This record gives sequence, C-alpha cells and structure tokens, in this order.
Amino acid sequence: MAKTEHGAPAGEPQNPRTTPRPADAAPQTSVPNTSAAQSAAPAPASGRRSTFPTVVDLLVFFGIFFIAQAVALGVALLAGVPMPDTSLLDSPDEAVRVGEQIAVSHFNALTYGVAMAFTLVAFLIYRARRGGPRIVARFSLRGLDPVLLLWGVLFVFATSLVIEPLLELLPAVPNVYGRGVWSLLTLVVMAPLFEEVIFRGVLLESARARYGVVAGWLISSLIFGVVHIYPAVMVNAIIMGLILGFVYIRTASLWPAIILHAFNNGVAYLMLAMGRENQMLSDMIGNRTVYALLYTLALLVFLVSGFMVCRTLSMLSREEKEERAEKKRNAA
Repeated sequence: MAKTEHGAPAGEPQNPRTTPRPADAAPQTSVPNTSAAQSAAPAPASGRRSTFPTVVDLLVFFGIFFIAQAVALGVALLAGVPMPDTSLLDSPDEAVRVGEQIAVSHFNALTYGVAMAFTLVAFLIYRARRGGPRIVARFSLRGLDPVLLLWGVLFVFATSLVIEPLLELLPAVPNVYGRGVWSLLTLVVMAPLFEEVIFRGVLLESARARYGVVAGWLISSLIFGVVHIYPAVMVNAIIMGLILGFVYIRTASLWPAIILHAFNNGVAYLMLAMGRENQMLSDMIGNRTVYALLYTLALLVFLVSGFMVCRTLSMLSREEKEERAEKKRNAA
C-alpha cells in the first residue's frame, strides 16, 4: 500500500513497503512546453552560481541530521517519555499491544518534531554562515494546479506498482509503527511539512543554485532516500523524492508537493491501521492475469511520465544555461 516518506529519528516508525496504486495515463497538460516550463519553474536566485553546497556541506547536513536524532532522544528522556519497547507491538495480549502502539505514537511525534525542527534550523544557520542562497522554499498558491496534482497521484501509484518486484527482494521493514491521533499527526501533517521544506525547499534550491536544476533535483532526492536508512524505504523514498521534486520545480510552489506527500502518507497510515502495511498488491489481488494487466498499464504510465519529466527538466536546464550566459554577456 502507500508508503510514508519521512526521515525518521531514532525510534520513529519507518515507512511501509508496499503501495498498490491505480495507474492511468499521465495528462499531457501536466508537463509544459518550453515557454510554460520557463514561467512555472523557479528561477535561480542570481545570475551567478553559488559556491554552496559543496560535497563537504552535504556531509555536514548528514551530520546535523544524525545529531538531531540524539538531541530528540535527549529531549524525550527529559520530558519523561521513554523509548518504547517495540517488541511489544506484536504481543498476543491486545491490551499490551494497543498500549504500546499508543506509547510509540507519542514517542515518535515528540522525537520526530524535535529532530526535524533541529535539522532545519541548524542547517539554515550553517548555510547562512557559508554564504549559501537565502531562499528556503516557494509557496505560491498559483502552483495548485488540479491537473498536475491528479497526474502526480497517478504517477506515484503507478511507480509504486512498478517497483514492487524490487521491494519484494529487500528485507522487510521492522514493525515499529504507532497508531492513533499522534501517529496520524506525525505521518500526515508533520512529515510532509518538515520534509518538503527541508528536502524540496532548502536542499533542492541550494543544490540548484550551485549545480543547476537537474543536479539539484537528483541530489535532493538521493539525500531524501538515504536518510530513511532501511533499503526498502530508501528505494521508495528516492523515487518519491524525484516525483515530488519535479512537481515542486514545475509549479514553483511547495504546496502541491506537500499535498501529494500528505496524501501518500495518509493512504499508508490507512493500510497500516488495517494491518496490511507489508502486503504487496500482487498478494492482495490474487488473480495473476488481472495483476499483469495492471502492472503493464502502470509500466506504461511510468515510462511515458518519466519521459515527459526528463524532457521538461532538459528544457529547463538549457534555459538556465542560456540565462546565465546572457547575464554574463550583459555584465561584460
């Protein structure tokens, strides 16, 4: 089923592995022509390339992120919220199991919020001291294109189905999930907000200013995947990061990416609550013929949409280079 995508502090629930997702053809209107892409995509902050981020700066981000996990654990202990015993989540005693699920959700909400807030603030301070671009993220309401949002949902679902065979080969994600309001708040509210600002906002914008739109898109998505730690979650998060990153670039607004992220995590939580977080769509359908037809359709959507994404990003990259060259000529 749908996968939650959030960088998890120590002890936080990780993403479910599976997401059966309906597939359909991506609308042509979701990917603009050259002139439309130029007007919709965020422009570089200045005519010259920033010197930030270097490889060292990206390593510093990882350092900040993992230090944040320790800070979050310390805050939880000081607040009297001990780390739950996740082995009790599978207890045959229903009262014990439910109680531990609630305890896990409280612990995760606190540690996740603290860790992500620490990561965001600390990296923004570091970036400012390094002379990086000032932009955090773009939040234009004009980016809320219903057609593009629908295409994003279809692309995410189709991609999830396409990568199912790969996910089946990877180790299952440990059962460390919470249940209840706090878990829902963490997955559907905090995770989309924090992660989109950090990965699609701060990191993508910073890398784009230095290396260009394509490299910024790839770097931010790769880092987004790596911080999820578990192999199955990493693969899903990288793919999800590429889709959300493109939507952000295409709309020049973080709102569509946040909405898609929240929708994905909401479906994931629903399947988690139903006890089907580790089920593949192939197992749920049962009929191999029907599954083969759905997989073929999803693969077609994936290939067509992927081609359009690459084509649009290629056009944007050329336009960025031409714009920088023109500014250099004007400056000379």
